[in-house]
Amino acid sequence: MGLAEAKTEDPYSVIDIDPDGDLLLETGIIGGGGSKFRVCSATLRRHSPVWKTMLFGPWKEAKPADGSEWVVELPDDPAFEMRITLYIMHGLFDQAPETLYIDRMFRLMILLNKYDMARIVKPWCTKWMPSAESSFLPTHITESLYIAWEMGNESLFTFRLAQISINTQEKGSGLVFKEHLTTLNVQGITLQDEDHLGPPDILDLISKIRKAVIEKIIAPVHEDLEARVDSTPCCTQGTSWNTIERGLCDAAVLGSIHRGMIKHGGDILPKFSFCISESPVQLASWLFPLMAQIQTLQNSAHQQCSLKEKYSKYNKALQDSIPEIVQQALKPGHKEYMASQRLKTGLAEKTETKLEPTYWGLT
Repeated sequence: MGLAEAKTEDPYSVIDIDPDGDLLLETGIIGGGGSKFRVCSATLRRHSPVWKTMLFGPWKEAKPADGSEWVVELPDDPAFEMRITLYIMHGLFDQAPETLYIDRMFRLMILLNKYDMARIVKPWCTKWMPSAESSFLPTHITESLYIAWEMGNESLFTFRLAQISINTQEKGSGLVFKEHLTTLNVQGITLQDEDHLGPPDILDLISKIRKAVIEKIIAPVHEDLEARVDSTPCCTQGTSWNTIERGLCDAAVLGSIHRGMIKHGGDILPKFSFCISESPVQLASWLFPLMAQIQTLQNSAHQQCSLKEKYSKYNKALQDSIPEIVQQALKPGHKEYMASQRLKTGLAEKTETKLEPTYWGLT
């Protein structure tokens, strides 16, 4: 049957996970909709080293010495997700849900990490994972990133990391993630405000990947600009002695590039990635189409000077290389952590996400 998603309880009633339990947990007090659970303290101790330390160490959560009722308040812990973990720890497996909405799963992963008990959900991980892959709202995407990290799903983690990194722009001193290809009118997410995204250095990872992709986007453009201001004409059409016509061809291409850039952003494209606040997707979505439409001399001999084919191929090659850029940004410690999580959750090492990457349009 499982635990119904929409089911709510009277916050003043006690849910007897174990009717003979010696401990009362009060959860979700801060957020409202809290619940009280009667549980077995020994069961919690066996399943979690954190519970063991809390309940049987020299802390305020330990059993009262005066014989009064043993009550532990957990105001930050969500009641619904705590109830799932308590059912599983007490062997009431039929009460565990077959599916979970992504926001529920996200809060559950936070709880499992807090109490170091990811292994208890091993039989359900494969069933719950699809909700993390089918998400499309920005909040769901960042939640999916954290879920993948805690589950040890490296394929989904790297996919979401790429998706977030290339859709992140700089605003002031903050990093703001917003899916720029979506038709939904939604606010961006300031990543510095998110407490649960993944590893401690996740913002550095996102910045590193974002910077690497931007550098790859602008590098060939600046190469083409510099080649056309060189004393030796870049154009190879016509006779070698006709440097005037070849120079005019270079000037036409150069002027067309400059005009397009100024028309778009009011200035020439910066040479350095740290000067660009746009996300890689924003940048590529206007720059590559611009480079593909550059005007050459209106002469059939100079049609080969068009940059369309070059940037069409480069655009695709760059997008194909993004997964590798993400892999290069990951450190051995990141992979080791996800491998250790897979041992707990039981996910296969080669778990592949079914999501197809769509970064920006092809020219």
